[in-house]
Amino acid sequence: FSKYASTGDGILTSLKMMEVMLAKKLPLSKLAEPVTIYPQVLINVPVADKAKKEAVLSAPALQSAVAEQEEKLAGNGRVLVRPSGTEALIRVMVEAQPEPVARETAELLANVIKNHGS
Repeated sequence: FSKYASTGDGILTSLKMMEVMLAKKLPLSKLAEPVTIYPQVLINVPVADKAKKEAVLSAPALQSAVAEQEEKLAGNGRVLVRPSGTEALIRVMVEAQPEPVARETAELLANVIKNHGS
């Protein structure tokens, strides 16, 4: 919602959801029916310093590993690798079914980061 605020905001999100509910004349339960909830695994990987985050994120080995894992999930999950905004960390979040697949994928990507950013 960058048009309305520069940061993530739960109150703003709830107001925008109510706006959609009123426009569509549907309860949130109906609007959310198409959403599939997958088990989620989050691993925070420390890097040497905040400046190192961008170098690690742009490393070809990490970009290749992320693309490979996204292809393996084949639309049955998602991968998000992003820098922390406040700490010398890279956050690896994987959603996939079943949970062991999500964990294995997140750990693999975390190891790639550890090999390039510690």
